[in-house]
Amino acid sequence: MKLEYVKNLVGGLLVGLHLLAIFLCFFWLKSRMSLPDFRLTILILCPITAVYALSYVREVAKFMFADTSDTDDSRIVKPRFAVIACLFTVAFSVGVIYSIYDYSTGSSMKPDDLKEQLALIETALGAFLGLIIETIFGKLPPKSRPANG
Repeated sequence: MKLEYVKNLVGGLLVGLHLLAIFLCFFWLKSRMSLPDFRLTILILCPITAVYALSYVREVAKFMFADTSDTDDSRIVKPRFAVIACLFTVAFSVGVIYSIYDYSTGSSMKPDDLKEQLALIETALGAFLGLIIETIFGKLPPKSRPANG
């Protein structure tokens, strides 16, 4: 599988599933939680979502013109990397959504339990992505300096 496909799959899943999780919080949780608990729950998800979204959008914007490309994007990645990257992304994201769903159905979970569970999942996802994010989404290209004179 080409790196470009892994980037798009991981980026799309991360951003899409985290936006879905935030939407579900408003849909399922807002009426079930006190305002401070609800705000904190959203604040647990939003910064992480913003980091993923900005990394992915930055990568897309770097090569937005048809006549530009990233030579690394055409490289083939090993199937085990692609599978692990996608599997972990889906597993952690589904864990977030399931936690929100579980709380919304009236389980014995308290608001603090939900916030702790979300924080744990997001921290574990952040640690995993910290290992691979530079490989997938790369660094910003160095800024060219104007020539003197």
